[in-house]
This record gives sequence, structure tokens and C-alpha cells, in this order.
Amino acid sequence: MEKQIKTVWILTIITALLIIGGQAYWLYNQYGYSADEHMRNLHAEILKLENAEFEARYKQRTVNTPMTLSYSIEMPDLTNSKGNSRCVITLYEKFTQSQGDSLAAGAVDAFKEKEIRRDTFSVPTYNIPSELIFEATSRFSTELSFPLTVTRLDSLFEANHITATDIRQVNIDSTLWRGTYHSLENLFPPRMLVTYPYNPLVKQAMTAIVTVPVNPLLKQMMWQLTGSILLVLVLVCCLVYQIKTILKQRKIDEMRKSFVNTMIHELKRPVQTLKMCVAFLNNKSMRTDEAAMDEVLKDSMFEIDNLSAYLAKVRDMTRADYEHTPLNIRTFDVCETIQKLIRLCNIPAGKNVVITPHFDMTTQLVTADPVHLANIISNLLENAIKYSGSEVAISISCTLQAHTLTLAISDNGIGIPASEQSKIFDKFYRGNNIPDRNIPGIGLGLSYVRLLTEAHHGTITLTSQPGKGTTFVLCFPQ
Repeated sequence: MEKQIKTVWILTIITALLIIGGQAYWLYNQYGYSADEHMRNLHAEILKLENAEFEARYKQRTVNTPMTLSYSIEMPDLTNSKGNSRCVITLYEKFTQSQGDSLAAGAVDAFKEKEIRRDTFSVPTYNIPSELIFEATSRFSTELSFPLTVTRLDSLFEANHITATDIRQVNIDSTLWRGTYHSLENLFPPRMLVTYPYNPLVKQAMTAIVTVPVNPLLKQMMWQLTGSILLVLVLVCCLVYQIKTILKQRKIDEMRKSFVNTMIHELKRPVQTLKMCVAFLNNKSMRTDEAAMDEVLKDSMFEIDNLSAYLAKVRDMTRADYEHTPLNIRTFDVCETIQKLIRLCNIPAGKNVVITPHFDMTTQLVTADPVHLANIISNLLENAIKYSGSEVAISISCTLQAHTLTLAISDNGIGIPASEQSKIFDKFYRGNNIPDRNIPGIGLGLSYVRLLTEAHHGTITLTSQPGKGTTFVLCFPQ
């Protein structure tokens, strides 16, 4: 059985870990996919901002520095040695009339129809859209008059609530016509390296490390996160519940074994006593002793009563496992019942027992099952006497206030340690601090008391100190 339980535990834990690991891996991939999507959207927003920034500088250039650049493209017939087709872009600066006013009249006529070559660039592949060439020349002319600075780009990011660090002005190896980005393989938080070619013809670019906000990612994955967390929680709860059930079954199995051993021990004593009594009665010569006969009969009746009490408790607890405890509710005098139980209380030889009742009630009539209530009080009195010394002092108080019947039974017995106070109501449980293990008992008395109290929709609590005694308080609604 132990081997099977360990196997079930190991398989259950491995399965749970695999499921949790699978969920974590799936969430990780989903998080990465969402991060890539946010990077694409954020980069598209950055491209719009960069274009807006360029247009603002371009307008300033056309207003403050009138200058016109034209270009021509030379397309080679053959590829170079590496097999890559290249073209040559030549920029020309044209003089306008306003530029010529500052020169002599003859000079204006001389340069009126001419263009001055500004610069020449060799770029790969001749299959370049004309709009890219035009934009590149515009960026070149704008950069001549109003160059882009790191501070300006940083201010642009900050104004649009984009977290950017390590902004640098770099020269790239190849011509880059459009802005690009790539992930830095950092998901917590996600970051990407953005490259902005602000002057493609001279291969000048700005780079920046941009951090993707985590909150939008988590909001987008809210349902996925919630579903995964709930699934994992349900799995963990099922695992914990399964383990608790197995442990409880194991504990019950151990308690049943202990109960069987205790029951055998408890039944052995009355059976042996009855056997001795029968042997005494079988001896004709000893039957003539009337005093001895009376003593044997008294012992026989005592042991038969103990045996009947054991069997009755076992019967009641077994019945409670399969059905609700039946109650016969009626109105009766509780004080009279308590006084009757005190009179009929069985006091063992060698003990001096004093039971003091305290009735603080305007009326003595209560509504409950008189038989079960009497059994509750009788069990508590029996335990108080059993687990006390030779001088036993028991106090029973009974009050009826605010539609609640309160019974308190106190003793000066051995007490119950704090570590065992939550266990004493379990079936078949007996405390470890009992000084004499030969004291009769099978661990069903307090379990039976709690069962009957809860059947009345009542509560039972206790306060106890080892060596000083115990007080049980029972409350029954009226």
C-alpha cells in the first residue's frame, strides 16, 4: 500500500509539473509573439515621427535657404566583379534668380543656364524607385542646412512618450533607404535596436535602444494569463486535495488499526473478568461465601456495563458514518436531567469525586433531544473523572441567554496540551499525555460528543492547561 501511494504521488507530481511547464512555455511563446507585434506597431509609429521630423526640417530649409538640388543616374551595362549592379547618383545645385542678384550682371548671365555639381554617390543596384532617390536628395540638402542632432531625436522620443536610450549617430556600411529595427532578445522588458537613416546617400544614421512598454503586453494577454493561472490553480488544488485525501485515508487506516488493537485490549479485560467470575460460580464450595458472591456479581455487572458502553459507542459512530443522527426534539427540564446524571454517575474505587452544579436560568425548560443531551453530559463527566487524580472536582454550569443554552463542564484533571487540542475530537484518537495507558477508552467519546452537538446545530469549544484541568463549553441554539 505504501509503495502504491508513493507511485501515485510521484506520477501526479510529474504530471502536474509537465502541465505547468507546458503552460509556462506556451505563455512564454505568446508573450514573445505579442512583444514582436508591439515592436512592429511601435516601429511604425517611430517611422511616422521620423518622417514628421524630417518634413519639419525640410520646410525650414526651403524657407530660410532657397536651394535646389537635381540628380542624374548613370546605369552601368555590366555588373562589377562581385556580381552586384551599381549606379552612380550625381547631385547638381542650381542657382536661382535671388542667388544671382548678389553677383554682377554678366556673371548672372554666365551661370543662368548652368548647374554646379555638388557631390557624386555610388549606390548598389539600379532598380531604385525614383521617389526614394528624390527623398534621399531632399534629406541630403536638408542635412546641409539643418543637421539632425541626438538631442533633437531624444526630445522627439520623449515628447511622444517613447522610452529610448543610447541614442547614437553612426556611419553604416551599406546604403539604407528606410528605417529598420531588430529585437535584442530581451523579453523582460522587450527592447529593440532602431536604426534611422536620416541621410542615406552618405550612409549616416541614428541608432537607439527602444523599450517596449510591458503594461500593454499584459493587457493584451490578460485572458490568456487569467486562463492559465486558473488552470494551474485548479490543477494545484486538485493535487493538494488528492494528497490530503490520501493522507487522510492513511491516517484513518492507521487510526482504525489502532482502534482494533485498543478494542481488543479493552474487551480483553472485561472478558477475563467475566471468565474469572464464571470460574468462581462454577466452584460449588466458593458459592457458599455470600460476601464473595456479592463481590463477584458486582464486578461482573461493572464489566458488563463497560462492555455495553463500548459496543454502544461503536454502534453510534458506525451509524453516523452512513446517515444523519436521528433526533427526537422535545421540551424538558435540563436542570433535572443534570442532577439525575450527577446522582447516577459511576465513581471508581479509590477516587473522591465532587460535582458542583451551577444553574443561572430564569427557566429550566429547553428544547433538544433529552437522550442525546444526557449522553453528551455523561461522556464529558466520565472523561473528567477518568483523566483526573484521586481528588476530582467538577463544576457544571448551565445558562440560557439570548435564545442559546450554554453548558460549561470544568475539571481539575491532567489537562490537554495545545498541540493535541485540535485532534481530540477525531475518531479513535487518544492523547499522548495520559499518565496511565491502562485507563480504559477507545477514543470515541469526544468524537461522539461533537457529533451529537453538531446534530443539534450547536458548537463545542475547550480551554485547557496541562496539569490544571480542562473546560468544555457547549452552545445549543433555542
